[in-house]
Amino acid sequence: MSSRNYLSWIILILFLFLYLFFPSGSSTTDAWYSAASIKYNGEIFHPHHLLYNALGYVFCYLPEKAGFDVLTSLKVLNALLAVSVLFIIQRLLRLLNFKEILVVVITSLIGLSFSVMRYATENETYIVPLFFALVASYTFLKYITTGENRFVLFTGIWMTIAVLFHQVYFFWWLGYLISFISAGRKTHLLTYILISLSGPLIYMLVIFIISGNLRQETVVSFILGDMKEGARLGLSGRGLLFSFVNLLRSFVQVHGYMFNMIRSNILFVLPGIISVFVAALSLLRFPEKNKNIKNPRFAYTHLMIIIMQFIFAMFAAGNAEFMVMIPVLVFILVPIFTVNCEKFLSMILVCVAFWNISYGLLPLHFKSSAPEQFLCDVSFQKQDVVVIASDDQLLKSMLYYRTGNNDIRNIYKSPATLEIKGLEIKTLEFVIDDALKAGSTIYTDCTGSNAVSRASIIEGDLNADFFRKYETRPVKTWESTLGVRSVYKITKKL
Repeated sequence: MSSRNYLSWIILILFLFLYLFFPSGSSTTDAWYSAASIKYNGEIFHPHHLLYNALGYVFCYLPEKAGFDVLTSLKVLNALLAVSVLFIIQRLLRLLNFKEILVVVITSLIGLSFSVMRYATENETYIVPLFFALVASYTFLKYITTGENRFVLFTGIWMTIAVLFHQVYFFWWLGYLISFISAGRKTHLLTYILISLSGPLIYMLVIFIISGNLRQETVVSFILGDMKEGARLGLSGRGLLFSFVNLLRSFVQVHGYMFNMIRSNILFVLPGIISVFVAALSLLRFPEKNKNIKNPRFAYTHLMIIIMQFIFAMFAAGNAEFMVMIPVLVFILVPIFTVNCEKFLSMILVCVAFWNISYGLLPLHFKSSAPEQFLCDVSFQKQDVVVIASDDQLLKSMLYYRTGNNDIRNIYKSPATLEIKGLEIKTLEFVIDDALKAGSTIYTDCTGSNAVSRASIIEGDLNADFFRKYETRPVKTWESTLGVRSVYKITKKL
């Protein structure tokens, strides 16, 4: 084993350390709900990421028996799979005959890209399917280089598993299908399609196990579950804006809390200055276009996959979760479409490392969920408390995880959420008025200053306008480098 091979293994160990020891300190709604479902044997099979909770259940079974926290164990699972992603990428890059220094640089770029780092340290569904899709890319490349039908079979198997872990990887599967069609080899195309039919068969099996029948309405209801709950596809000006913002965020973290960090301590501007300076210098090393592309079928197939994934993300209101794979594939393709890119990518690696560790990994690790924990405590411990939450589903998922109770009735949606979902805001006024008449205590975290984010842009002043008709007094405030967050008590206006 050469010294550079040793370096590749050292890189994997460093990333394992990074992901395991700096997990997200403030988990998402889906992270809490998924962990609660596994902990209490709730929703083990979700239609859009069918097998994730099932895998989590198996992985957490023994650790939970030994007393380990389920949510923490699931973050460990994603950290391990993320490092496995990087291992597969190294195998893929060597099969593409990249120099070993490029293998190390590209592996590090992918491991430090914000989308990978974010989900490698959280209990979300997006790293596991990425792993299986990249294994499929490896076998697809083996098929291209050898022409053997067995690698078509393996590609179909791995891509089917990826789609079963998240449906958004259908477009990666579709990219291979189009490639097989364009190649005109009917045996290979038929092999890919036939093995892929195992995916729908597994769906049917799961639906039958859950519901006991395979009637049309049962199947449609299960598969389109999120659509029934309000998820929509469509293009809008705001969706296009978020699409390009979140595309950038797939590579480097961009969030309003960064301004709060700099306001709290001007030294937090240094990583940004270093990153921008090195990025500017990297333009002097900008690589030239490769006029003789090796492995063109592999390259153009994956370029097509990037485009399809981004278009779908645009129709999903710029959903960042649907772009996790984009920086991964971009960094793999850059050395194929360019020449002499080592120095350029090495400088970009310095930028990404400084920026994403300083503004992404560390802030999210040290981010406190104290306001949410406080609201969970008071809503659970006191029967005469009403909570109007900026994220009601997050609080309900946290309480579900803590208590096993998935029917929380004293936590209500914010005015902005009701307005955006087209629900009647007047009902919230009735809730507040009835609670005040009954002498109940009403808390909210919907008002006050917040870091600029997608939610704050969409919601605007809707919450502030609603609560002007009441007195809002801060009862508890938490200060951190990410900003000030407060919980308010609502009373009648005098």
